[in-house]
Amino acid sequence: MIVSVFEALDVGLSATLSEVFAEPAHLRPRSSVQYAERAIDPDRPHVTLYGIFSAGSAQDDLQGQARGGQMSGTTKLVSTATAFWIAKAQVATMTALPVKGDMITLTSRAGSPIYAISAVHHTDMGDLTLILVREDPIP
Repeated sequence: MIVSVFEALDVGLSATLSEVFAEPAHLRPRSSVQYAERAIDPDRPHVTLYGIFSAGSAQDDLQGQARGGQMSGTTKLVSTATAFWIAKAQVATMTALPVKGDMITLTSRAGSPIYAISAVHHTDMGDLTLILVREDPIP
């Protein structure tokens, strides 16, 4: 198989980033039914995976209508953008890919915070970026 220079560079860089910054996370697959609480999916196994967690501030402008001088300036909404990046090598070892609604627990962080996956972004290089939303702990 012919590998381009860029693919070789990506493999090396991903491996280095994973060695330095990756942390363990426990993935609990869940099934989703409309109007019901998500339940653990018995058809997909729970797994421990490794990825790079990032959380930073995000700012969006609210779009709307205003008449005359009713609203001068722009309304800003500030939130936190939270993601978990999984390198191609880790993705290749997974028997089932994460889907929207699955639960991720960051086991190495204080309090083991729990997140729900709100979106899964596949890249053309084979890695995954999971967009996360914080969840309350399971009672």
